[in-house]
Amino acid sequence: MTPSSLDDLTAPIDHPALGRSSGSERMPDAIQPMLAAEAPEPFDSPEYIFELMWSGVRAIAYVRDGVVRLRGRNGLDLTPYFPGLRAIPDGVRAGDAILDGEIIAIDAQGQPAFELLRRPLQALADAAGGELDSLAGLPAEFTIKRLTGQLTYQAFDVLWLDGRSLIERPLWQRKNRLHDVVKPGPEFAAVDFVDDEGVAFFEAVMDRKLEGVVAKQKASVYTPGRRSKSWLQIRALQSGDFVIGGYTIGGARRRGEPFSQLLLGGYAEGRFEYVGAVSGGLSDREAKELIARLEPLHAEESPFHDPPPIPRLIYWTRPEAVCRVRFSEWSPDGHLRFPIFSALRPDLAAADCLLDV
Repeated sequence: MTPSSLDDLTAPIDHPALGRSSGSERMPDAIQPMLAAEAPEPFDSPEYIFELMWSGVRAIAYVRDGVVRLRGRNGLDLTPYFPGLRAIPDGVRAGDAILDGEIIAIDAQGQPAFELLRRPLQALADAAGGELDSLAGLPAEFTIKRLTGQLTYQAFDVLWLDGRSLIERPLWQRKNRLHDVVKPGPEFAAVDFVDDEGVAFFEAVMDRKLEGVVAKQKASVYTPGRRSKSWLQIRALQSGDFVIGGYTIGGARRRGEPFSQLLLGGYAEGRFEYVGAVSGGLSDREAKELIARLEPLHAEESPFHDPPPIPRLIYWTRPEAVCRVRFSEWSPDGHLRFPIFSALRPDLAAADCLLDV
């Protein structure tokens, strides 16, 4: 990868999302993250770099005056739920910066483990349900280390640096600046990448049973809030974020009875389509807590475009609650095979859950 030119990077930039930057502009309060499209298989290309697809929570990090603020894809403030990441500014060689990356939990075997993020995400879901003002003083158990894992923020892009927007700079320049300004530590690092050789990297990812690879065009600019084919996800293991449209229980319902299945869906061409049901992955206690969150969303009619013909008692819900699910593969009729519940995703909006058609 060609080294960046400091002269190139200090020139002013005009962009409709951020305005003109003269090197002394006010840092923007919010930038919507750029999203990746899907690719069916790995490939080699001198025009791309290849990164690990992390199994984490996407977060934009705003660093200013020695303080970091972490915002999720739907704009929620994630900072209080991950207090172990408040030292991020200590690892940034800049007065102010905006970074794009993911909050990751690493398990005792050194593998990314989304399930270790379940407790802070459940706390965030509780707060998003009506207690957003009561975020202070969360217990230390939410730092993940108490859950036998390591919490870390993996930064893969820099969008703003010392009064200048970088989003219209090509990716290779942004990558160089990112690695210049980030001092890596156990809870904060700049993501490494592989040049050109996407197939071999994908095979190594499969060998380690990791989620997949993201291919990014070296010349691509950052397009806030848009899903771009300049970034391509190639999945090795199947996981996805889906919207809960209802749940089933067996027999006559008793108050507090755990559900039998969660009914899941996603959006395709504006329609809310059923993709399957999940039951595994939760304890009885977690299932009861989840039902308590879903009860205020009860609806009279099915939210699905084609209601599933399930011969059980069904409680339909408004399609608002999002969850992460692991599964083996897609069936020919577009349903999930062997799905396992991972965690609620209060950091995502239902509209983010799009199905490939």
